[in-house]
Amino acid sequence: MNAGVTIWRCANCHAALFPEPLLCPHCHGAAFESDRVHEAVVEEVSVIRHMIGQDNWQPRRIANVRTIGGTLMTVGLRDESGPGSTIELSEEGTAPFGRAKR
Repeated sequence: MNAGVTIWRCANCHAALFPEPLLCPHCHGAAFESDRVHEAVVEEVSVIRHMIGQDNWQPRRIANVRTIGGTLMTVGLRDESGPGSTIELSEEGTAPFGRAKR
């Protein structure tokens, strides 16, 4: 697992975006630079109880989070963090995850 999560910043207006867009929703620029964010605050938690076509699926917790810079994203939760918790972000492959800040 890699520390932090990759986000993209518009090369024109520097807006922070996730996931990587084709065009910036703010200035319509098409050039982006990667950046990393390392923590976020949990806004909402949900549980995925079923996945079509998957055998032996185990329920998984996901959260809508806001990074310290304001970028919104959905991450898998690795613990019981809830709304208002500050979490550390990491990536497994290209999937973002979070757990309580230590």
